[in-house]
Amino acid sequence: MEFFEYADIATSPEEIRAKLTIDSLPVYCQEIEAVDAAEELGRVIYFSHWGRFHICCCEVMGGVRFWVPDCPNALAWTVTTGYPPAPDKIVLHATINRTEHSADFIDATRRLIATLKAGLEEHFVSDRAPAPAPKPTHIPCL
Repeated sequence: MEFFEYADIATSPEEIRAKLTIDSLPVYCQEIEAVDAAEELGRVIYFSHWGRFHICCCEVMGGVRFWVPDCPNALAWTVTTGYPPAPDKIVLHATINRTEHSADFIDATRRLIATLKAGLEEHFVSDRAPAPAPKPTHIPCL
């Protein structure tokens, strides 16, 4: 199954990679309560709905991919920009290795991606300088 969200943020893959790390996930996603030390399968993460799992992260074209190696549904999600279906936004794409699942699990997965989108839109502030102000076309009166 696939799940999509689109965050209205203009950014670069490099900025996504710099800001969206395993350690910063709780800042951007309310569904992730905490991150703990590394173990053999990866860092430990606490989902508010599912409990304790391991999580891994790697760079991919356009951003980053997170995956949960001990999830029986092979949950993974990418956070990318610069490519279709929305090259000017951040695309959140989650997958599980099932064609069907319980309504509760589907809702929890949608909520994970939706809260990540909301958190990115709220907290992902670009460090790049703002666009210069337009030059006046007339001389103001003093």
